Order: sequence, then structure tokens, then C-alpha cells
Amino acid sequence: MSTDLVGRHAAPDDAPENGPENAENPGNAGESQPLAVEAHPAGQFLRITPGWVAATVFAWLVTTVVALSLVVYALGPMLQASDQRDALSRIRIEMDRAYGASQSLFGPQPAARPAEFGAPVAVLEIPKLKLQQVVLEGVASGETASGPGHVPGTAGLGQPGNAAVAGRYSGYGAPFGSLSTLVNGDEIVVATTQGRSVYRVTETAARPLDETADYGKTDNDRLTLVTSSSWWPLASRNATVVTAVLEGKPFRPAPQNGRADAQDGRTGDGGAWTGLVLAFGGFVVAAAGATVLYRRWRPVSTYVITGPVLVTLSALAALALWRLFPAWA
Repeated sequence: MSTDLVGRHAAPDDAPENGPENAENPGNAGESQPLAVEAHPAGQFLRITPGWVAATVFAWLVTTVVALSLVVYALGPMLQASDQRDALSRIRIEMDRAYGASQSLFGPQPAARPAEFGAPVAVLEIPKLKLQQVVLEGVASGETASGPGHVPGTAGLGQPGNAAVAGRYSGYGAPFGSLSTLVNGDEIVVATTQGRSVYRVTETAARPLDETADYGKTDNDRLTLVTSSSWWPLASRNATVVTAVLEGKPFRPAPQNGRADAQDGRTGDGGAWTGLVLAFGGFVVAAAGATVLYRRWRPVSTYVITGPVLVTLSALAALALWRLFPAWA
């Protein structure tokens, strides 16, 4: 028998019996072949490694901080401006009614009760700062987010005694951010349903807030403007205090709300914790879901679906967080 015939007969005995598998992979005959997996993004399993987790958490922390900052310093001023427009419309209506009553035979009726918290009580103008703001009753964090607040327990604006107003230094449009630039002699104008009052600045100081001196009774008729003296949102000690004395006679005093420990501008709103936990918890869940979808699905579709949810939840979380900070921040 020839060598060729021997070789042909020996080959089947030496070759491994893999059957159809070797027929599909003739170049790898005799080797154990792993099961082939189609490389498709939608079919890949999410690989979770410590490095990936750290990078993902860091990326989302940066995204969260940026989102919160944008909400407070970009969305906040727009919300405050909207609240100011509504408050200005309300107080204009009240002023028109008061003016109409003053022209009647019996004259205007004196106020029978204090203003409700959050209600507009005056329009404050500082020509040097080109500032016009509607003053609301109360200095809780939610109230100063809409505009400067009249400190409860102090005199009414334009009325006998010491009328105190606290406003924000940096957040929500920062209406009182430039108070420190006022000097002696600068004019401050206040308009209420009783009429127009003019004050002249006599002192501008940066110091710790003294509730007795700054919010207490005084021998003269004055206006005290208060805000934080620091850009840091949690600052609650040092203040910028502007004192201005009334020119002319004050209007008739009206009933005022009593003082409260939380109504001094230096505290936040403890009731905002519930909203913060819900909003931020939803944001974390949505962020985790977006991360998984991004690895397993089309990126564009993921952005379209999760983007609005993340933006909404981050806005709600930022608004709730800012309410926990001092009301003058």
C-alpha cells in the first residue's frame, strides 16, 4: 500500500471526533472552542468595577453641584422676578383702593389686623442701587425667596418706630447684595397704602447682628435694612446693616405681627427637609437608572427620556436645599 493511501486512512483515526463543530471551524480542529457571543451594545452585561463606581459617583456629584448652582443662581432669579411681578400687581390694587377710599367722605379705614405672612406690604426703592423691590411680610426662607421681608415685631414701613427689612445677599436675585455700597445721605423711598416716605442713610456697618439694637424700639423713626455680609450660604452671624432716618412725619401706626425666634433672617426653614429628601432621593434613583440605560441602550434615547426627569428633580432638590439655608443668604 502506498504512503498516500496510508496517510489517507490514518487521518480519521488521529483527528478528534468533534463532528459538525470542526466542520464550521476547520482551521481550529482539535482545539476546544468557547461559545461565541454576538458583540452588540444592547446585549452586553454591565461591568461594575471599583474604578467605574468611583468615576460614576464623582461624575454625578459634579453634575449635582452644577445643577444645584444653576437652579439657585439662574432659575432662582427668574422665580423671584415672577413672584415680584405678582406681588407688585397685588399691592398696586391695594394702593388704588386705599387712594379711592381717601377721596371718599369718610376717608380710609385703618387696618384692623396685621398683614398675613407672605403678603406684600410696601414697595422699596433705592435710587443709587437702581433697586425696586416689593417687601413681603415675614422673613422666613420661603418669603425672602420672593423678595425682601419685613421683620415681624418691628414697626410698619413709614410708621413710627424702627421698621426692619431683611433681604438676600446672593441667592434668588440677590436684591440686597449691594447694600454695603450705601453711604450717609443716600435716599431710600418707601411706598405703602398710606403714602410715600423718604429715609436718609445715616450708617452702613458690617458687624454681628444685634437683635435688640437692630430690631428693637428706637427713639426716632427709622428704617433698618439687613442682609448677610458673606457670599457663603451658611453664614448666619455677620451682617451688613444699613440705618436710615425718616424725613418728615410718620403715618398712623397699624397693627403688626409679633416677634418670633425664627423670624430674624438668620435661620432656614426646617420644614424643607421632607421635600429635599424626596426630591434628592428621586434624583439619585433617576441618575442611577440613567447610568444603566446609557450603558445598555442608545445614548440619544436615554437623554431624551431621562433628561427632563433629572432636570425637574434637581430643580426641586435645589429649591428645597436653599430653603434650609439662612433666609438672608
